[in-house]
Amino acid sequence: MRATAPARYRVGATSFVTPAGWLENARRLAGRVADVALLLCEDPRRPGCAPDAAEVDGLAELARTTGLGYTVHAPCETSLADADRGRREDAVAQVLHATERVARLEPRAFVVHLDRPASASGGAARWREDARRSLDSLIAGGLSPDRICVETLDARFDVVAEVVEAAGVAVALDLGHFADAPAEAERLVARHLWHSPIIHWHGKVGPRDHRSLRHFPRAAARRILGALHAARWDGVLTLEVFGEEELADSLATLRELEAEVRT
Repeated sequence: MRATAPARYRVGATSFVTPAGWLENARRLAGRVADVALLLCEDPRRPGCAPDAAEVDGLAELARTTGLGYTVHAPCETSLADADRGRREDAVAQVLHATERVARLEPRAFVVHLDRPASASGGAARWREDARRSLDSLIAGGLSPDRICVETLDARFDVVAEVVEAAGVAVALDLGHFADAPAEAERLVARHLWHSPIIHWHGKVGPRDHRSLRHFPRAAARRILGALHAARWDGVLTLEVFGEEELADSLATLRELEAEVRT
């Protein structure tokens, strides 16, 4: 496969490659990647669950001196499309609090979830309406639509895709979750790359997710990378792995894939 244009994307890593805080991870990653995804795994309003003022100052200084950029991942257990109104409103409050906490870092994107709870009632129409209200609330709260990136958690994303597009928000293509179904990953790229400034990519070994990119089906990975080249995609490709060995192998795999695509 021959790429039609040089790569323009930025390679990123997660903020938890080593067992340390957000700033220490960013310091270790600066110079190796161009972007760090700041992961907020729990309620950012609780102490220790988001970078404090001193860490934000350090992250801002690191960005100034190295050119490092940032994206932010909202708390993983927070769903803006929860069937319960109170939990939805709390999810919105968490995301807005996180955006305020890291505003001076000027993150390129805030990744959020619109996953569908197993107990959801009312079907797809109710899910879409709940999602729309939350997205409207985020925008009303001051978050720019083009910086809100809804993550493609599973194949059911199609059900809510029309709401995402109508709201004018973006998409975070999580291709790693489709390592077992690479054709679906390719379909999502073809369908949503035009409004996706963020891609999360990793491999899978058996039931174990977030492994080195080497464990993503190779032929599909080449086609996906070729599509990014052809589109002159200039977003952030985050290698969503946790651990130094996994990151080093993912970076090596990405270099190999680039060479193959260019051949």
